[in-house]
Amino acid sequence: MALHRCLSILGAALAYALAWLATPAYAQGSTAEPAKIALVIGNSNYRQAGLANAARDAQAVAEALRQGGFDVVTAENAGGAEMEQAAADFASRLKRGAQVVVFYAGHAVQYRNRNFLLAAETQIRTTQDVSREALDLDKILDPLIVARPASAVVVLDASFDNPWQDGITKGAKGLTAVEDLENIAIVFAAQPGRSIPASGAQANAFSDEWLKAIRTPGLDMAAALTRTRDAVTRVTRRSQQVWISAAPPAGLIVTPLSRPAVVASNSRMVISPAPPQSSGDQTDAFELSFWETIRNSENAAEYRAYLDAYPNGRFAGLARAREQLYRPKPPGGPAPAAPAPVQAPAPPQTATQNQAKTLRDCSFCPELALIPAGSFEMGSNEMFEFEKPVHQVAIRAPFYLGMREVTFEEWDACVDQGGCSQRPSDRNLGRGKRPVTDIHWDDANGYAAWLSAKTGKKYRLPTEAEWEYAARGGANATYPWGRNLDKEMANCLGCNAQQRRQSVEVGQFPPNAYGLYDMAGNAAEWVADCWSESYRTTPRDGSAYTAPGCRERVLRGGSFNNDPRYLRSAARFKYEADVRFYTNGFRVLREQ
Repeated sequence: MALHRCLSILGAALAYALAWLATPAYAQGSTAEPAKIALVIGNSNYRQAGLANAARDAQAVAEALRQGGFDVVTAENAGGAEMEQAAADFASRLKRGAQVVVFYAGHAVQYRNRNFLLAAETQIRTTQDVSREALDLDKILDPLIVARPASAVVVLDASFDNPWQDGITKGAKGLTAVEDLENIAIVFAAQPGRSIPASGAQANAFSDEWLKAIRTPGLDMAAALTRTRDAVTRVTRRSQQVWISAAPPAGLIVTPLSRPAVVASNSRMVISPAPPQSSGDQTDAFELSFWETIRNSENAAEYRAYLDAYPNGRFAGLARAREQLYRPKPPGGPAPAAPAPVQAPAPPQTATQNQAKTLRDCSFCPELALIPAGSFEMGSNEMFEFEKPVHQVAIRAPFYLGMREVTFEEWDACVDQGGCSQRPSDRNLGRGKRPVTDIHWDDANGYAAWLSAKTGKKYRLPTEAEWEYAARGGANATYPWGRNLDKEMANCLGCNAQQRRQSVEVGQFPPNAYGLYDMAGNAAEWVADCWSESYRTTPRDGSAYTAPGCRERVLRGGSFNNDPRYLRSAARFKYEADVRFYTNGFRVLREQ
């Protein structure tokens, strides 16, 4: 290994030196931003052992890197020659002092203490096929070592069980460890010599958690890797342990902060924040302090001050809606309504003949269905501890809930009218009536606040209890449609004769008993609650569970990317509130 590495590095060094001589010299004292360079390869198409998510995960990683300003070289379902070309293209772009990310998702084998990344549609049978059907990892590492990056990470989601390893090295599993490299962190989805299933929820745990981490604004890669390792350990119940050769040097951040903290720090309304508990806390400290000082204000000028400091901030949509709501009315306008008299609490209500079963408050508003008051058994004792215990919840008043997930069309109206600042990518699938995704929790709340300002009605996210009550449709079945997993009732992995692996237009599957579409699958849906590890201390009156300093919120319903276990009406997920992801959307609730 050492002799091979030395010879490879000498060759790489010569090629790198020749390339360096052909490029303009740079000033040693330059203060320019460091170059950001990435290589992303995703191979799913293996005849003997296909990987459902590898190419899709690579696409999502590449998109996150591009949004972070990286120059990204990509290859998808690539043959051996294509992978070699991608690696060579990547090597030609490397610069001294660069920040570098390499991500590979696919199968790999180990041979003679080296790791080889397998080409798609590989025909590998013996050791003689390795050089033709696989890319030697050293062809990526050696030019990277020579280039001397400021900080680099090489991430391999390639520890899957596969049918080729035994024919190459009998009894070997997973990947073989790589020696420590200066300023370069090597990351495996599992410990060296260990493998994970190539299908099922565990197969995708690592990429999902790492992608969530790197899309957190301002989170340094060392912290992102720690967060990923801890999350995978928790999600897989310690059956999968991420391996990290060493922490990368500080400064490698995929998703930079877009908010000018200096402006906020000079504002009279900012309360000095407490010392941060982690690098992730520090990124939002000033903005959160700013928001806390004005969150209950009815002064439009204060929301304008927030927007001047954080035009693309976490609460920008909500701030715009409140600025509009509290903006002084022109002279001659209608007098404000007198406050309503205080009344005794009303008894539980039920739907009446006079209440519309469905309504839409404006042409660009979501269509809503009336959900009657009632009570139900919330949770499940069947599968996960965090779904327990089953408990009685009373929903005292009827409410209206979006019949469908909020669509790109409805979201874009908010952006076009200045109520929402984020225009998420549709990943080239088309916008229109597909559920809007790549939305974080604050985005969703901002949209609801904008609808409230536009219509004069109170829109918000549903609570967990309201969501599950509506999903069950007045019954106690496992799924919104009944007790059994029937085909073509939802968009998910395993729900359809033909796998889609992407969102579809809302309303393509039958509604539940309350007339609600896609309460299972398609897009996972944000709800109002903070995450709780069980229901032992959560409210029994249908209200949201809240906790001090809450950073993790709840998603319900599962997505196109989940298998049927996660589409059950009781299924729930936790997710960091400030992270956008391409499977996550929402629907709105309107109070009466």
